[in-house]
Amino acid sequence: MLSSVLMTNTARSTKNAALALAKERPEIGRVRAARELRSRGVHLSPSALHAIWKRHGLASRYDRLRFKTDGGQSAKALSNSEQALLRRATISRRVAARPSANRDSSGHPRRNELIEVAASVFSAKGYDRASLREICSAAGILPGSMYYHFRSKEELFVTVHAEGFRQLNEVIDEAMEGKSDPWRRLEAAVAAHIACLVGSNKVLAVTGTSLFYTVGPALQRKLNRERASYEERFREMIVRLRLPPDVDRTLFRLNILGALNWTRIWYRPGKKTPAQIADHLVNRILRRHL
Repeated sequence: MLSSVLMTNTARSTKNAALALAKERPEIGRVRAARELRSRGVHLSPSALHAIWKRHGLASRYDRLRFKTDGGQSAKALSNSEQALLRRATISRRVAARPSANRDSSGHPRRNELIEVAASVFSAKGYDRASLREICSAAGILPGSMYYHFRSKEELFVTVHAEGFRQLNEVIDEAMEGKSDPWRRLEAAVAAHIACLVGSNKVLAVTGTSLFYTVGPALQRKLNRERASYEERFREMIVRLRLPPDVDRTLFRLNILGALNWTRIWYRPGKKTPAQIADHLVNRILRRHL
């Protein structure tokens, strides 16, 4: 009986700590939040923490920011940066809520095929030179049929990136699973990342190219939102590395990402494998000289 009470109290205390942190630091994701809780003696995995947040309607950053403002009644509770985050999240939600030609077509086989074909055309020609007529022709549909699924070339381009980052994040998470050493996690993520970029998946090829390809400011902002979760993974990995105090971790991360994404330009099959390239970059260059 006593053990049951203790377990109940512990679970309640853990839940309260998770909710308190959601209100204290609404801007951080579940990985950083789980690490912060561990530093306070509360041990929760990122997935378990997310489950608690989800049960209490706090799964998204927007929800947590609103939670901190007591449902939007007191914006003064937020810092300037948090208010800016809330404004951006609010705008994104409004855009997502607008009636869209593709709202009822998500998961439709033709829509998924369009994403694959568009990725191939964007990969070969770039965003500016690719045309919807060319994409529709490659997909074997009339140009007007595309608008059942996407409102514009820009929306199609952003959707290709969203799918690419979803796949890339999934592959990286799988590669790091079960690895606790920070350098081993980085090596696994680098190898997985390179394998995605140099493989035959055109969706991932477009996503990788966009990481150093600049489009117009408005479109670039949309792409930056899609890549945020991807970059957060590398930020979290690099935070955990033991590096000399004079190493700028932001520059360290950006230099690694630049090196990774340039791999697609010079890589030649049959020479070094993605795993060998990752080993050389992480263990022979970075670890040996830091």
